[in-house]
Order: sequence, then structure tokens, then C-alpha cells
Amino acid sequence: MSLLGILGTLLAVIGPAAASCSTDSYYVETSWSICNWLSPRVNIVHDIVYIDGGDLVNQLVYSNNCTQISDDDNYSGYVYTLDLSKSWNTSSNFSNVMGTLEMAGGGGSNVDPTYVDGVLFANDNEWIGYGGQGVPASNDEVPSGDEVLGYEAYQGDSDIQDWNAMWWTTDLPDNVTNYITNGAGVSAPSENMGFYFSGMHAPGWESFTWPATDVANITADTFVTVNMTVMRSEVWDNVTLPSNIQGRANAELVWVPVSTNGVVVAIGGVINPAELYIELSSEQETESKDVSPGFMEQIPVYDVGTQTWYLQNTTGDTPPQLTQFCSVLASASDGSSHNIYIYGGYNGYNYASNPYDDVYILSLPSFKWVKAYNGTTEHARMGHRCVKPYPDQMLSIAGMRIDTSYCLDGGIITTFNLNNLTFQDTYDPSVWSEYKVPDILIAEIGGDASGGATTTSPGTWDNSSLAGIFDTKYTKTITSYYPYNTTTTTDTSTSSGGKGFAKWKAAVIGVLVGLFVVGLIVVGLWFWLRRRQRRELEKEPRPSEADGTERLTSMYGGGPVSPVAGPQSVSTGQETSLGAYTGHESVSTSVSPGTVESGGGIVHEMHDSSPVELPTQFNNTSTTTTAETSDFARGSSPSPISPQTPDTESGHSFLAGGVSGHHRTLSTRSIDNVVSARLSHFQESFDGTTTTFTHKHQGSEVSEISGSSNAGDRTQINETIHENE
Repeated sequence: MSLLGILGTLLAVIGPAAASCSTDSYYVETSWSICNWLSPRVNIVHDIVYIDGGDLVNQLVYSNNCTQISDDDNYSGYVYTLDLSKSWNTSSNFSNVMGTLEMAGGGGSNVDPTYVDGVLFANDNEWIGYGGQGVPASNDEVPSGDEVLGYEAYQGDSDIQDWNAMWWTTDLPDNVTNYITNGAGVSAPSENMGFYFSGMHAPGWESFTWPATDVANITADTFVTVNMTVMRSEVWDNVTLPSNIQGRANAELVWVPVSTNGVVVAIGGVINPAELYIELSSEQETESKDVSPGFMEQIPVYDVGTQTWYLQNTTGDTPPQLTQFCSVLASASDGSSHNIYIYGGYNGYNYASNPYDDVYILSLPSFKWVKAYNGTTEHARMGHRCVKPYPDQMLSIAGMRIDTSYCLDGGIITTFNLNNLTFQDTYDPSVWSEYKVPDILIAEIGGDASGGATTTSPGTWDNSSLAGIFDTKYTKTITSYYPYNTTTTTDTSTSSGGKGFAKWKAAVIGVLVGLFVVGLIVVGLWFWLRRRQRRELEKEPRPSEADGTERLTSMYGGGPVSPVAGPQSVSTGQETSLGAYTGHESVSTSVSPGTVESGGGIVHEMHDSSPVELPTQFNNTSTTTTAETSDFARGSSPSPISPQTPDTESGHSFLAGGVSGHHRTLSTRSIDNVVSARLSHFQESFDGTTTTFTHKHQGSEVSEISGSSNAGDRTQINETIHENE
């Protein structure tokens, strides 16, 4: 076969392999971006958005353009920060836009683990994390139920001496527990108050961890408050909801500036949330479909000043039952209407269904619903959080679509304009305006863009006291921190060029690497053909220097050596190797032209007593001496194929290669595992005495040529892998 033919055959074989997606170590990671991010805890303090916890999933891109989904796990304990003075667009790589704030214990302690869901209570100076499903600490301990972590960003009017920005923990009172999740939380900075409505808990209020499937599935009838007026002297309380206020999962809680201390409004949510069950029974699904839509039709209202609950019916274009959606409040400049925008979410009974991308507005005090935006299937999300950096803008942060294998369309952070009711491609801190009531809402409540609503009550008040509450003006100052300083460096890199490595560079590198490999193949084939031709020539008989028939003699033999006297070879005479591998090639002369030494151990020729003719200038023939025997051939060195296992003490564990960096501690898994993890949730088994957990493995991944160890347990990023599994 010609060289071109051989090359064509090889390229045909290796072509499909090269085209397949491989993340072998020789492929360089060129970028990473956030693919999706389920249920983090989010809030704003001054000009910084703090994003804590959640189930963060990255998309990694390699130099061969292969992409891979990787669960972050956040073992480093980062709280991500979003600087509102920076610009970005929908194609920005938010791994570059966002900063990080490392937790006090690095995220691996019992007090400050990562939480999925829950709330960040915040005022103008600090924030406190509360609730959610805690990811077990690095020592597998269950997160604390009677302690919470907070962060002081500004001193404010505190009289604390020598104050510095710092982390701190505080004990919860006996009637408040951190073992609660999937509730609705909101903060009122002007009141220095935080509120947490209902949610889910485990039987007997016992501990639970992420994922709390089939564990935290009991609806809480609690209403938790925290007063943050005095820094480091927060006051917590917990009261039972009235019997006519039904508990639920993942409603939205909104604080509205009316009455003396404001009111808290609970919107939506569901009973029997599918994400907290392995599978809903048909009875549970039917019950959810019967009860949950009513949470959009009848709204609980809590007057903070009098600590009184009310219910009020709504009218208009009511949303379907929703959970895991987000909300912000935008009030008309004259206070004649307070408009609650809700976005996204899913139905609560089919976790594998596509979520929503729609925006609805509930206008108060008319309690009228208006559908403001019809979304698309691809842009939909759930488990996201919304904040309002400017009067006319809503930021949707994080979220997930269907499962973690779907990267969010439009980016991990999207901007919705509250005035013109559209998603915009960019966020620019220098471009904003005051809130203007949109035309679609004016058509329902009257007035104009600045306010002047003419419909200031529902058709009928369910409780006449509510009329007086909404008629009472809120007189306390609500501090704003916009417009933001825009001198901060703007990041405009795209998600395909994270870490400052452009996509075109990766493509160029890929082409160069490919050409280099092809070049090596061509050169290798050329040398191989040359060597083959040389061996073919060596196989042909050669005449001796004397008459062309004399056979070569051994070192000690004086005459011709019979081909039968020595060990017989089964080789064709081209090449014989000693053992499996000798460390170098052994070059020796065959005993006769027709025979060679057989493979195996070293063959030594025995001395005999035959007379030997001394060499002279007339009878000396050219011979080649045997090469020295390699130490590898004697077996004195370990095999390069099966390296020896280092000596270990019994039961000793080794920490293997944890990857850490600015943005993550990687725990890579395939897309199939990611998808199955969401639908069925991985099962963990706990040792009752050592609290060590193991993951169920999908078959063996141990190479047959790997070394072994009798006492070889290996530990890699908090996962113990037993050699005998």
C-alpha cells in the first residue's frame, strides 16, 4: 500500500474519534461560563447585589470546542457579588462580570455551608442568610439549625468601635429554627425588618440537607420576622399563621409602602411542590390543581404596624398557579398605584415541564391583574431571583429551565424594562429613567404615566379595614443609592471567551494542533516504511567474504555450528524480543543465518573443547558482539505498565487533586448524570458512626493496568472511593 493510501486509511479511522467530544487532559480549558443556577439567596446592599448559594452549574469549553456541564458545588464557600456600576449585555460572561466574597469558614464549616433556596434579609448596612436546604459541610456534618451567618458591609449609624466589614454568626431563639426551606422572604430596609412566610420543613422540625426530596415536605404554618435595627442585636420572632391564611411553598412576598409601617403581600405558591417529592401521587397532583390557583385569586395582606392579616380577592387576567417565580415592586410617583411585577416560574406539579417566561402585574390597591409580556419557551426560567437596581428596571438573576443540562437563553442575568415591558440586551448604569406606569396598566386603572390612578380600590373590599390601610400614606424615608458610579471598569467579554481567552484563539490552536498531529503521522509513516524496506533487504542471504558459502562462527566455536544443536527459534528471523519489555533494544547476531534466539530468558552458549583457529588477516570474518543484557530483562526493575503502589498505613486516605480557583471547586459530571440527578436526586448512604457518605457508582472505572493497594481508600474532594467496589 502506498504512503498516501496508508495515510488516508489512518485519517479515516481517527477522524470520527477526533470529531467526538473529548475533555482529555491534553485539551486545554479555554473558557467557562455559568449555564444555570437554581435558587440562590439574593439581595442588594447599596450598589452591590449579593448572590449566595444555590445549585450553580457551569459550562466548560475546551480547545477542541468540546463543551461540558459541570456542577460547581461551591465547596470554596463563595458569595458572588454583582457591581451595579458595571455594564454588561446578554452575551457577557458573568464569570468575569461578578466578583467573589469568601465566607468566613470557606463554605466548608457546619455554620456557613452553601444553601439552596432560603432568603437573604437585608437593610442598608448588612444581610443575614436564613433558611434553605443546606449542602453538607466538608466533614459531612449537617448544617446548624440554631445559628445563622450574616455579613456587615457598612457601619451605618452603629456606635461599634473600630468597626470593619466582617462576617458574624448569631444564635436563633428557641422558637425559631433554620431548618425551613422553600418559603417566601422579603426585606423592608426602611423598617429594618425581614419577613419569611410559610415554606416546608421535615417531620418534627428535624434537620435536612440538599436535596431534601421526600424529607422537607410538610407545609409550615409559620411567619418568621427579624428586626435588624441594632447591628449585632437582631431580634427574631415566630408566630403561627391564622387558620384562614394557608401555608404554601415558594410564594412571593412583597413589602408595599402604605400605612404606618408598610404591608406585606403574599402572592402565588403551591401546595405539594413537585421538587420536594420523588413523585407526586395522582391525589397530590389533583389537590394542587384544585387549591394552588386560589393563591393568585385571593391575596393575604399583613399590616406590619398592627400585625394583622387580611385576605382580598383579585380580578383581571389572573396568572395560572405558579411557584419558584420572582417579583419586584414599582410604585407610581404619586403613590396612587403600587404595581407588583412577577416573572417566570412553573406550575408546581410537573417539575419536568417547561417553565414560564411571562410577566404579570398585580396593581394595588385595585387588586387587578394585567398580563404585561408574553414570553417564549426557550427564554423561560424558574428558581430565579429578581431585584430592582433602578426605578424602571428589573434584573432576573440565575434560574433554571427544565433541568441543569439546559443553559439559560439570554444569559444568567437578564434585564426587563418596567416601563416599555420588554427585555433589553444590555444593562448600562448610566441609562435609566423614573418609573412610568405602562399604557397597558393605565387602560385598567386610569391615570397617566406619572400616576393619577382613578381605580383605587377593588370592586369590593373583603374587609373594610383594608381600605383605610391603603389610604394611609407611608411617611418614612426610603433611601435610594442610584445612580451608580459608572467609573468602574466595564466588562464586555462574551460567554464564549471567559478568562480572557477568545474563541478564535481556541479555533486557531485547534487547527495548529491538528496540523501538527498530521505532520507527526506522515513523518512516522515515512520512518516506518524506511525501516520495513531495510528489514526486507536484511532477510535476503548475503555472501561471505571468502566464497559466499561459509557460515559465521560463534565466539567460542571453532567450526560451523549445527542449526540443531542450539535452542530452536519459532521466529521468521526478522525480530525477536526478550520478555515483554527490556528497556532498550537488544541487538545480537543469530547463531546461523537460518536461526535466531527464541524469545524468553537470556540464552548463553556453552564452552566446548573444539580446537579454535586463531584469527589472522587471512581468516578473520566480521562479527557483531551481543549487546549487554539490560537490567530490565533481568527483572530487577518494576514494570512500567503496572507501577508499584506506595506503601501505605492501613486505613490511610489520600486527598486527590481537588481543583480550586477564583470561581469554583470543580466537581465534573456528565450531562446524563446531571439530568438524572435532578429528576431522581442522587442517593447518599451514611455510616452511622463515622458520618462518611458514598455515592452510588455506575460501573467500574478502574483500569486493568492500574496499580492496586491492599489498604487503598482514596479521598477526592470529600468523596471516599473504595478500591474494592
